[in-house]
Amino acid sequence: MKLKKILAVTAVGLLSVGFLAACGKSDKKASDTDKKVTTVTIAQTADSKPYAYKDGDNLTGFDIEVLKAVDKNLPDYKFDFKTVTDESILTDVDAGRSQIGANNFGKTPEREKKYLFTSPISENVNAIFSSTKNNFTSIKDLIGKKTEIPAGTNYGAIFEAWNKKNPDKKIEVAYSERSLTDRLAAVESGQIDFLFASKLAAENFAKKHNITVASNIPDLKNYPTFKTYEYFILDGSQEKLQKVIDKELKVLYKDGTLAKLSKEFYGGDYAPSADNYK
Repeated sequence: MKLKKILAVTAVGLLSVGFLAACGKSDKKASDTDKKVTTVTIAQTADSKPYAYKDGDNLTGFDIEVLKAVDKNLPDYKFDFKTVTDESILTDVDAGRSQIGANNFGKTPEREKKYLFTSPISENVNAIFSSTKNNFTSIKDLIGKKTEIPAGTNYGAIFEAWNKKNPDKKIEVAYSERSLTDRLAAVESGQIDFLFASKLAAENFAKKHNITVASNIPDLKNYPTFKTYEYFILDGSQEKLQKVIDKELKVLYKDGTLAKLSKEFYGGDYAPSADNYK
């Protein structure tokens, strides 16, 4: 009789252990399933080489590959790339349809009042574009000359800062909505004297549209006003996302990923200096 009781108790105990183990596994599965992954929509163009463009059916470019590298190490986030026109990127962010804008964005005082910026992802590689006759090579060559830029860009902020600091060495600035291609053609024809623009992007457009202009990267050692950086731009409410991305950008700087991608897409190491990733 005692033996039967012992066997019965043992059987109940084993069943209880099995039940608890099963419950533990079930709870773990439920926990894994319930883990929320936040989808982040990124607005970018697909025709802005080398920043964001299509290579066949593949979306690539410096900005895109940096974001893919960031996303790879963020299990709680999923980046969804949304192709829009260049002019619609910030409109999409403003409307809440996208949380990040990516396409060689620089800082301006107006933008900083409205948006958040990540740590810089590269130092801008800008060049002076002028007619082959003028062939301007230095910032001092631009004094008293005329350029044309879209309103609200970081280039406008550069020239405004320069003219304010150097009232006796002003550069004439006209604002327009003409495309970069049209403005390059205006430089070629002599309608405007020069453009200060992204070297690779402008050279790509000039080549694509058979526009012949001189392109020179100026020495900015004595002209820090003209030194700029590229950032990802975020909806002003995305402080948590900004911190998460900045933490990952610091990792990508330290492990050499930013330098590697810069060499691949820009032809040189234009990763920002370490003091940008504190």
